[in-house]
Amino acid sequence: MTQKGRLTKEEQERRFKALCRFIFIFRYSTRKQLDSFVENILNIKHPQWLIQYAQKQGLIKNYYEPLFRIKIYYLARKGRDLLYHNEPLIEYYHFEKAYAGLNTFEHHNLLVESFLLLQKQLEIKEWVSEWAIRVGKKKGDKLPDGLIKLSDGLKIALEAETSYKTFSIWKWVVKRYRYDIQENCYRAVLIIAVHKNSLEGIILKLSQINQELCNKAFIFTDPAMLKTGECFYQNKVRTLQETFVLLRQDLKKERSDHGQTL
Repeated sequence: MTQKGRLTKEEQERRFKALCRFIFIFRYSTRKQLDSFVENILNIKHPQWLIQYAQKQGLIKNYYEPLFRIKIYYLARKGRDLLYHNEPLIEYYHFEKAYAGLNTFEHHNLLVESFLLLQKQLEIKEWVSEWAIRVGKKKGDKLPDGLIKLSDGLKIALEAETSYKTFSIWKWVVKRYRYDIQENCYRAVLIIAVHKNSLEGIILKLSQINQELCNKAFIFTDPAMLKTGECFYQNKVRTLQETFVLLRQDLKKERSDHGQTL
């Protein structure tokens, strides 16, 4: 900020980059989600100025989605260019209206809501969405819905659950993550269900499939719990902070037993 309270060119660019990167992560955003990000993450009281000015500068575009009666915002060419030196995968970014379709919209919203809530409670260094993880992978590969990298190096796979999965599908999911965790791809899996009833059913299924792995590496939560900073881990409700302290302690012990350092 200048002495007169005006934004410096550098600060203005920083804000534009943060806004564009938020859209980049999730491919698109609703206006409500943009407002929440600007107000709660960037700590700007009047988000409309930044969003409208970003449009005026040609960084972002929007269109009206009649199915949900809202505007969808996505990166314009200038917005992608702004991130060129900061995002290695920016060349793979593109947006199609099908991305905001009926089958994916609720899933997208749950991921964005989780991002906004977790940003306030964890020291997140990087959040990578499935579309970015998929770059360079085979078309049929099953990948997590996201990857959270914390400032201390912990990697957490993310699964957002908005629809019912059968017991057999969950058996396959557990088997896949057991292998990934053994290979140190992730330290744990954070499963975020769209509501409490769904969450309880998932916990029950995974406990029946592999109780030991479920206790060690699966963290369960939903938006209501995230708002109070809580999750279900090792058979009880805990705070997110307590859960990640336990994860780090277990990791430190394992590495100590193998003669490694953090």
